[in-house]
Amino acid sequence: MHTNLFHKPIREQRGTHGTLVVIHRVALSLLGSYVFSWGFTSLGIALLVACGLDFHTAETAVLLLAFLVFVPVFLWAFSDNHLGRVWVVLVGVALVMTIAAWCLQNAIL
Repeated sequence: MHTNLFHKPIREQRGTHGTLVVIHRVALSLLGSYVFSWGFTSLGIALLVACGLDFHTAETAVLLLAFLVFVPVFLWAFSDNHLGRVWVVLVGVALVMTIAAWCLQNAIL
């Protein structure tokens, strides 16, 4: 019988599948939150530089905010019961932010 690990709550999973889901959840939470924060940071720096702020000032300001973004995103990604939704949100939004930052940086330069 095929079980969908993305939609089954972790408390219902036992044995090897449960262990793999926990490893998947921890890896997704750490790496996904990092990628999300990286997209946020790159877009934030590009936006602030486009608004006329010095690069190093923008970098410092956004990196301070990135920690405040990383923690709640990590906690949400770790606690959400549906890993598929976490994948879509973290990777999708990070991809959109990174592409937007790349386009904005090309327009600035």
